[in-house]
Amino acid sequence: MLVDSLSIGLVAGLSLSLAAAATFPHGLDRQKPLAIATTSARNPFDDDLRNFIDDLMERWKIPGMSVAVVDGDDVYAEGYGYASLPDVKATPETLYYAGSTSKAFTAATLAHMMDSKNYTALAGRWGTPISSIIRDDFVLPDQWMTSNINLEDAVSHRTGYPRHDLSWPRYRDDGSKDTIANTVRSLRYLKPSASPRTTYQYCNLMFVTLGHVVETLTQKWLGDVIREMIWEPLGMTATFGDTEDAMAAPEHLAAGYIWDSEEEVYTRLPFGNNRDLGGAGLVISSVADYTKWVRCLLHETQPFSNKAHQDIRKTRMLTPENESFADGDLVYGLAWEKKTYHDEVVYKHAGTTPAYATQVYWLPKRKYGVVVMANTGAANAAEDEVVWRLIEDKLGVPGGQRYNISSSLDERRKEENEARQNLLNLLYPNRPESPLPSALNNSQLVGKYSDPGYGSFNIVEREFDGEIVLGANWLNTLEVKFNHVTGNYWLAQFFLIKKFFVVALAAEFKVGVDGKAAGLELQLSKPEDEINEGSVWFEKVN
Repeated sequence: MLVDSLSIGLVAGLSLSLAAAATFPHGLDRQKPLAIATTSARNPFDDDLRNFIDDLMERWKIPGMSVAVVDGDDVYAEGYGYASLPDVKATPETLYYAGSTSKAFTAATLAHMMDSKNYTALAGRWGTPISSIIRDDFVLPDQWMTSNINLEDAVSHRTGYPRHDLSWPRYRDDGSKDTIANTVRSLRYLKPSASPRTTYQYCNLMFVTLGHVVETLTQKWLGDVIREMIWEPLGMTATFGDTEDAMAAPEHLAAGYIWDSEEEVYTRLPFGNNRDLGGAGLVISSVADYTKWVRCLLHETQPFSNKAHQDIRKTRMLTPENESFADGDLVYGLAWEKKTYHDEVVYKHAGTTPAYATQVYWLPKRKYGVVVMANTGAANAAEDEVVWRLIEDKLGVPGGQRYNISSSLDERRKEENEARQNLLNLLYPNRPESPLPSALNNSQLVGKYSDPGYGSFNIVEREFDGEIVLGANWLNTLEVKFNHVTGNYWLAQFFLIKKFFVVALAAEFKVGVDGKAAGLELQLSKPEDEINEGSVWFEKVN
């Protein structure tokens, strides 16, 4: 069954990725490794690494994981745990949703199209204004932005737009999924939070836009274009842009899970329709297939020209993000983060959905790369530990000089757990000890609320955890629970399938001069967020 559980992956992934884990025996069996060795490179998949990964999977509650290493011309890969519970083992060929690692294919496809000289609309290369290609669809709140935001701005997350992830994918009033084109058109109603080209702000919607650019120029579906330009030339026959195609493939599509720490069981999520994520996250693949992509990037081979490979590696934007375990600036290019670690330049990108996680790292000087995929959104942190264990083993970094990844991630998880336990104090630090009553009772707040950028939702009185509260369904995938704080101020908590916490935001119901509910103002950021996305106003309509 296909549902839209994947569609919120780019919203919920980070919140779920550091969920608390409890001890739970995996009973993992070592899988037969894939090895394509032509030189004396060492196979890293020994018993020590197996034990290390087994321990991580228990700690982070990961059902299955696949790992691949590219070392020069050699490829090694192995699977751990289970692709689908209770007994389908993970292998190097197991298919996973690849999340935001899809963006690199979208960007590389555009670079390839520019070099082909077959698209006159791309004569300006990355400086091409997006509105010159999709004029009717790409309209922004500011005329200068509409006319001047170009492909490079979008690909390097410097358009001035924040995430706005809660605004997509869009749905029509009849409940059907809206088109990619209409998702792009919604940008005219969304607020930028910075001046263009001044601030790095990760924005999935801009990669949806870039995918729409590709489809407009080629008059083909994005997945078909990437297949023709990249996957087929590289022999990536087990990589897909549509869930139904992946389900029909001979390779096994891993089931996706979330760990329920209260019940101490895995909850399986239905397969999502990744096609609707467009250029931001449409890819399903395996670590075995991804090694072909990484080898191409490392060795700068066809189907890309030298110019395209230079484009892929070029630094385009400084990011404000920092890592507690390593110093130095983190920069961004064509959907790749870039930073120097242990005097080695490293390119990397993560992909996260509620039920899947991917990490891709490659070191051009060493001709070395690592790909890790797993079937829970909580796996990104563990994948990072696996990647750095392999990289530092390869570089021969002494124990005392290795990055303390585990401690850094544990501290981050602790901070997130503490923040969740302290939601009211974080969002409403100055609330009165005795809450003021709401100006309107719950029944007067029930109804339809709408914003042209974020769409519509219906607030109803419903049962949630044994109590009757105000609630809503958001994007057909998230459940929202409204808890009264004081006066007209509320706490809006977003959950996946009513159980798994995603985010909490401050909300205020406002009353019109007629004494009735006029609308709801939702703050899109939390006080601790580095980027303030502002608020969105939902008018109450009857």
